[in-house]
Amino acid sequence: MSKKYVKWFMLLALIVPMFLVACGGSTEEAVQDAVDQAEDVAADVAEQAEDVAADVAEQAEEVVEEAEAAVEEATEEVVEEEPAEEPVAEATEVPAEEVAMEPCAPSADGTLAGVDPRGQTVVWWHNHSGTREELLIEIINNFNETNECGITIEALNQGGYNDIRDAVNASIASGEVPAALVVGYQNDQAFYQLNDTLVDLNEYLNDPHWGLTEEEQASFYQSFFNQSIHVAFDNQRLGFPPNRSIELLHYNKTYLEELGYTAPPATPEEFVEMSCAAAAASESGVGGYILRDDASALAAWTYAFGGDILNEDGSGYIYNSEATVAAMTMLQELATPGEDGLVCAYFFDGFPNPEVANRNALFSMGSSSGIPFYAADFATVAEEAGTEPDEYAVAAIPHTTADPVVNIYGGDVMIVKTTPEQQLAAWEFVKWFTTPEVQASWVEASQYFPTNSGAVEFLGDYNAENPVYAAALDLLQYGKFEPQLISYQSVRDAAQESYNAIIQGADVQTELDNLTERANELQAELLEEMGN
Repeated sequence: MSKKYVKWFMLLALIVPMFLVACGGSTEEAVQDAVDQAEDVAADVAEQAEDVAADVAEQAEEVVEEAEAAVEEATEEVVEEEPAEEPVAEATEVPAEEVAMEPCAPSADGTLAGVDPRGQTVVWWHNHSGTREELLIEIINNFNETNECGITIEALNQGGYNDIRDAVNASIASGEVPAALVVGYQNDQAFYQLNDTLVDLNEYLNDPHWGLTEEEQASFYQSFFNQSIHVAFDNQRLGFPPNRSIELLHYNKTYLEELGYTAPPATPEEFVEMSCAAAAASESGVGGYILRDDASALAAWTYAFGGDILNEDGSGYIYNSEATVAAMTMLQELATPGEDGLVCAYFFDGFPNPEVANRNALFSMGSSSGIPFYAADFATVAEEAGTEPDEYAVAAIPHTTADPVVNIYGGDVMIVKTTPEQQLAAWEFVKWFTTPEVQASWVEASQYFPTNSGAVEFLGDYNAENPVYAAALDLLQYGKFEPQLISYQSVRDAAQESYNAIIQGADVQTELDNLTERANELQAELLEEMGN
């Protein structure tokens, strides 16, 4: 009960006796009665007040408990809702939106952070000519017109591998920077890197923004992919493989069949017989096989005879094995006029393609990359003669082994140290050029073998429509690589000299002993120059 009501009861208790006195009652008794009544009222009021206080306390306690329960429930709801708020925050992150807004923008992290390749012009020294160069230019123009970085590739034919090597070495010697992108073999890379000329592509390949994913890297044929990793230079990756080739026997199938043979030679003995049969059929008495005297031919014949030109641990050369001696003895005998005056193998100053197409020779040895040129020359010869073209075909080098062993090789593209912007622009082109779809286009243009296995799905019926290429592709499983030692370019020159000396009549064993000694001396000299 409120204090206001208590006061009113007390007041009434005093006023009532006063009315009674006025009506004739005793004053003392009235006052006493009023006091007694007031005390009774006060007691009742106090008792009611205690009851009310107890009720209020109990209700207050219930209210507190309900309030605490409500706070706890609200807290739990907040905690439960917190994870749902995080995706909202991630969806509104500003940096991700900024990166996606501008194509080819520089990355913000990694070793290439801040490098901007946009608008760069990259000069590429390459070795392609004729129809292949024309088709290469079409592919490059596609890149120039469509790449989001605005990069321009300027492709310049600098001749063959030897010409490019000479041009790069001349630039290095004069202190000038060669082209930003050059082509060459793995031994070229090692030689250039003696002067710290090339970029380590591992930095670009594995960059989180500009590089290739693990899946993309795995799509390359790994033997090709890792061929340019140089242990001598702390495992730097000094080149990247755009294509590969193998050493083949090119021949005129129609001519072979007219000579009475139904299949190309599988063994050295069959090769000698067929070559001399072609020489005998020619008016000049010279024919059969067109000799090729470079180091790759020497390696190819050695492999076909079951040998190697490296020692067991791959640290040095061995050109005087039984296999190399036997192969070079056979070639020397073919080139030496016999008792009947026949010359079954000869050197030709120029491309061998027209000679084989014209039946001046039956066989020649060369890279699978020459397939389109041979096919074109067979067609040209027939057109000029007004006849149906002879059928052109390829086969493995005649071998003594159970299965063929073919020499497989290929030049890489290398990025020269210029500026960070040009280097990254060059890498963007290399990366694009080795994607599966572009690789398929390059296969059709060049008839090289692709290095990215993903290209196969884009080739469609190409193999069925190009049986010569398909036959060469089947031999890829029998491949064996040439040396990648730092001295191999110098050794290649020495090997060519020895090859020619043997064909001219030098003692085979002595010449190959001298070549082996000279090759290992060149390797030791370069290792000493490197400080190893």
